[in-house]
Amino acid sequence: MDGKTQVLKEKLERLLREAAETAAELQAAERGAGKPVHFSEIEAAAHQVGSQLSCRVQERAAREVAADSPEAAPCPACGAPCRLKIERRTINSTDGPIVVWEPCGHCTRCRRDFFPSA
Repeated sequence: MDGKTQVLKEKLERLLREAAETAAELQAAERGAGKPVHFSEIEAAAHQVGSQLSCRVQERAAREVAADSPEAAPCPACGAPCRLKIERRTINSTDGPIVVWEPCGHCTRCRRDFFPSA
């Protein structure tokens, strides 16, 4: 493991600990002082935070993929070169809806839109 990877893993661990503390404090504030709590409520709140984190990671990774896309791609039907534009789309991931930006081409010859894969 190189130095940069180790630094990033340590940063992630620190941020996860901080997020866990904040989420637990928020849950306690929403519940109110001195009220009993069942472990299933703690688990559900923790899972919700995990799902939110998962969605943010997916959105970030999808932005990187879109940023690396070429400016043009061949039409899958006729092969004509077509300019690509980046379009916003909401998709449902396992953990909830996420916003992705993806390259979209339009072939004027075939009069069709297409979404080139990497």
